[in-house]
Amino acid sequence: MKYEISYIGDESISNVHHIGIDYNGNYYSVIFGKYVNGGFFSIPNLGVGGELSHFNDTFWNEESLRRVLKSKRVAKVIAMAIAQFDV
Repeated sequence: MKYEISYIGDESISNVHHIGIDYNGNYYSVIFGKYVNGGFFSIPNLGVGGELSHFNDTFWNEESLRRVLKSKRVAKVIAMAIAQFDV
């Protein structure tokens, strides 16, 4: 297998946070931050991740979260928690 690492951008990763959200009897461990393409999130206990806009952009972030979570309510709660953390 031939491959090439074309980008090493550790200096572009910043503003990384880890929050735990209890909602509706479930726990969501959310890691989010900024990288070269904008914002990102990871929810390791669900095996999902994706991109974020500005942390306080709940509309866009909810849509991005919903694509991987398949639950509008959970996506909204997590987007709101990220925005609250950013205040």
